[in-house]
Amino acid sequence: MSEIHPPLPVGSVVKVTGSEQEFVIISQLPVTEIDEKQGYFEFGAAMLPMGISSQEMIFFNSEDVDKIIYLGYIDVQFQEFANQYEEILTSIEYEQLTITRASNNDYTSEIFGF
Repeated sequence: MSEIHPPLPVGSVVKVTGSEQEFVIISQLPVTEIDEKQGYFEFGAAMLPMGISSQEMIFFNSEDVDKIIYLGYIDVQFQEFANQYEEILTSIEYEQLTITRASNNDYTSEIFGF
């Protein structure tokens, strides 16, 4: 796997390590709560082909991306966001959360919401 350099634009379709499922990125730097601890992930995504159901979003970080299937929408606003990405990260008051893997190398439903 080659190193992924965030951010990936909204609309990007990726495969996450340990899953054959494809996900479409729908959110940048979402804040969530896991085990009563608030923090953020780099990406919020929905499973394809169904999208979001029951307001559930899948969360992961760039190190979890195994393959980029499709690179999403890039415009001037996204380019400005990408140029300021490192500065934005340092200004986030929350800790960056990471995906928890179960012993069988599947992702836990707590993190992924499915």
